[in-house]
Amino acid sequence: LKNNPAELFQFLSLITGFLITCFFGIKETKKNKDPIIKIKEKSPYMMPIMFFSIGTLITTIIMIPRDIEKIIQFSACFTILIAIYFYSVMIILFYMKKDFKKIIAAENNIAWMPRKKRLLLINPVEQQREGLTANFSSKFPPLGLGIIAALTPPDYDIILIDENIDVFKFIDADIVGITAFSASAPRAYHIASQYKAAGIPVVMGGIHASMNMNEALNYADSVISGEAESVWENVINDFENKILKKIYKGDLFTFEKNVIPRRDIFSSRYLFSSIQTSRGCPMDCSFCSVTAFNGKKYRQRPVEHVLAELEQIKEDYIFFIDDNIIGHSINTENRAIEIFKGIVKRKIKKQWFCQASVNFGMNKEVLKWASKAGCKMVFLGLESADPEELKNMNKNLNIKTSYDTVFKNIHKYKIAVLGAFIVGTDTDTAETINRKQNYIIKSGVDVIQTTQLTPLPGTRFFQELKDSKRLLKTVFPGDWIHYDMSEMIFEPAKMKINDFKEKSLAMNSVLYSRRIIFYKFLQTLISTGSMNTAMWALSSNINYRNVFLTFNKLPGRML
Repeated sequence: LKNNPAELFQFLSLITGFLITCFFGIKETKKNKDPIIKIKEKSPYMMPIMFFSIGTLITTIIMIPRDIEKIIQFSACFTILIAIYFYSVMIILFYMKKDFKKIIAAENNIAWMPRKKRLLLINPVEQQREGLTANFSSKFPPLGLGIIAALTPPDYDIILIDENIDVFKFIDADIVGITAFSASAPRAYHIASQYKAAGIPVVMGGIHASMNMNEALNYADSVISGEAESVWENVINDFENKILKKIYKGDLFTFEKNVIPRRDIFSSRYLFSSIQTSRGCPMDCSFCSVTAFNGKKYRQRPVEHVLAELEQIKEDYIFFIDDNIIGHSINTENRAIEIFKGIVKRKIKKQWFCQASVNFGMNKEVLKWASKAGCKMVFLGLESADPEELKNMNKNLNIKTSYDTVFKNIHKYKIAVLGAFIVGTDTDTAETINRKQNYIIKSGVDVIQTTQLTPLPGTRFFQELKDSKRLLKTVFPGDWIHYDMSEMIFEPAKMKINDFKEKSLAMNSVLYSRRIIFYKFLQTLISTGSMNTAMWALSSNINYRNVFLTFNKLPGRML
């Protein structure tokens, strides 16, 4: 090397590049310990060494002499460096996993103090179909049950059986509370029947039971319709006095009382914690059940309540579960800015994503403070780029807004766009599905979600299809498992059902192919200038790919 400055420079460049790679690899591994340990995310430590390897190999191919001895020397040096890198990372992972196992062991060995009464809360998950929760990173703690736990008197033991985490096993209790979405209703009914047969009172709530009270009463002793905060105290009092009513109708909660969910009942295995800052939606889309359950009025929690709750959350990753975090007016957008500014001022270090309408991308103050507060991705219900289709859905705000402008504005602040699209509307044909596919690929959307238009109970859309006898799955409650947005469950207006299924499968085979996912990764990296944001988008697209493969029972090598 002393006699060959070019080889000396090459060697020093290799070592310098390796040391920089080690620094960033170890830094990112420690920074992203939760996704690495909880969902086996490899990209934080694989990406640095991948870029190092590619750059080194390209440089070496150009500069290395065509000498077999030099090639062998370089290959040996390069292999040793790679081995050192992975050995260092594996040591860090070993200790991180060891610490995490201690936390889980402590959760699993809680000695429940004997008290007078026990409330058992159950979050059922359909065992036959995983739906959009096929990936563990797509699963979130059942926040509603955390609220119920917080409202329950302190002389109750509270145990949560969460089938996102564990398989159900019968645990004795004095009273049982079960929630369910429509797709998990059959599972909820199966579990409820076991407790009812044992003579243990069962109370069911949640959106499905609220929309199907008579059905739910076949399996439960009581049903809470609507938001439970206003009636849970009455439920507990009536249970203790042995006068449980069949139906409790909850009022729309006003947020005057700051109810912070009990997160201690949730497993530490969740990657994301979740929080809600508002309820209700005035948009009243025909296919959406939010308005039917939470009402048209947009109700907001006080900013100080939200910030106080955020300070209590230990997880580094947050999902704001609001259907629209910024609302639909200047006042509600200013309130969102207050929350984001409060996060920055209080130095609440979280990375998070949220759901919003497209006006999220039209207010630069919203974007600036959301980015500073840790926003990495926003879910936008785009549904379609076709004005006629949007009009039929009552998505008037989307019609008036330029998607391209929205995407560019959001990317400027290093935030990724998760674009949600629907197929199966009455305007869909083979041609419109092709146009939708091409638009998604060419657009600035970073993460792709495509779902089948699903008529959920309680919506106008469900009632219209039921009245016109277009529903294909009507043997309830068993057929509710099909209402998970993964399949066409009504007769299309302009296509034969089999033609639609074939076309939909072909579209998703392209959109969730490795080629398009890698293309979207590069697109996000370039448009946002943020590797962190690009990694969020890549991980999310891989998740949706896995969902698609699971839905269609396709092996990973198919795409």
